[in-house]
Amino acid sequence: MGAFDDQVESAIAVQAVAVPSARGDFALRSFAGDAGLVLGGALVANAFNYLYHFTLSRRLGPDGYGTLTTILAIGAIVGVVGSSVSVVAMQESARLWAQHLDARIVQFVRRGALSALALAAAVGLLILIVAVPLSGYVHIVAPALWVALALYIVSGVFGAAIRGAAQGAHRFALFSTSFAAESLVKLIVGVGLVAAGFAVLGAVSALVVGSVVGVIIVLAPMLAGRTTNGAHDRGHLELAGESAKVFAASIATTGLLFVDMIFAKHHLSGVAAGFYGAAGTIARTIPFGAGFVGTVFMPKAAAADHVNRQARKKILAAALGLVLCIVLAGAGLMTLFPRQILTLAFGALFVGAAPLLRLYAADGSLLAIAGFATAYLIATRDYAITTALVAAVLVESAVMAAFGNDGTRLLVTAISVNAALLPILGWFVARSLRR
Repeated sequence: MGAFDDQVESAIAVQAVAVPSARGDFALRSFAGDAGLVLGGALVANAFNYLYHFTLSRRLGPDGYGTLTTILAIGAIVGVVGSSVSVVAMQESARLWAQHLDARIVQFVRRGALSALALAAAVGLLILIVAVPLSGYVHIVAPALWVALALYIVSGVFGAAIRGAAQGAHRFALFSTSFAAESLVKLIVGVGLVAAGFAVLGAVSALVVGSVVGVIIVLAPMLAGRTTNGAHDRGHLELAGESAKVFAASIATTGLLFVDMIFAKHHLSGVAAGFYGAAGTIARTIPFGAGFVGTVFMPKAAAADHVNRQARKKILAAALGLVLCIVLAGAGLMTLFPRQILTLAFGALFVGAAPLLRLYAADGSLLAIAGFATAYLIATRDYAITTALVAAVLVESAVMAAFGNDGTRLLVTAISVNAALLPILGWFVARSLRR
């Protein structure tokens, strides 16, 4: 019996060595390193992105820039389809990464790439159909602009799925490089095409070229490597159901971020819409900056969801601290120096947007905190907040449609709705931490 007991103990020891412990527990050094990598890449990408805006706004003027920002807002709203697929790909890759099943991530990407491409093509076709009634409402009637927007959305939706898998697999260097390259190419091509006389069409075409380059950079590495199947991998139907849940929450969140631009382009004159778009471009750096914290935070929260509640609490607290720093810094600068920021960014023609920028900074701060809370809930597969988010978008849209005939009214409406939403989000986050 002694020899038999020794063999059993030896087998147990070998098994313990062979099965690694789950990744995903909170480690400050790892979190700080990954956050530094992503935020560094985000700073580079954002620098190129805002150079694109600042340079082209001067060449296009307030009227043309108002058209460009409206097209970007529509693209962001429709692109939520890609964001939803990206989150589900991140969740699944994070689950596999937490269990040390890296080879199954490769197989997951290979299986999902064609499905993501088909979905992207369908969304691109949808935007061309919607363009028929929408073009008159927002006063953008050139068909070529809508075709370019559709191509941009196709590339963006497909790329979002692949980037989501890279994010969940904690391949943050690849993720950041893809975004930085996209922004750089967009800037170079955009300046060249607008200078060549293609105006807004050149600016939108640059979005397409940059997006394609960003996708190429992330796609090949994610498809490469050894693959293996797993008995417990989630099927397409299960992932599609998860994507639908994420989509409902994400479309509402994105609506809160961009829907005011649609009403601004409808209600306001061309120049006034350009001022409003300039203020929005600056103010949205606050929620966008917080969103880059979410780039690291969401996969870590998703992985920690497979570890324990304490790991989730620690990751949430660390990420919230970063978000609040971004909010305070951004809102403070925009409130104190709106004219200087607008002059530096867009030129003297846009200084008239200074009063709007102060209001937009308040709205952007609320959106940053709301977006962070929503990102945490989505990452941990808690979608109960969706009803409140949808209700907020519907109320905001109805009030803006009826009374949003100037920029101040649009922003006061947005601030009121987002301020009312924050306590509800806080309650859902607190409830989630108790499970």
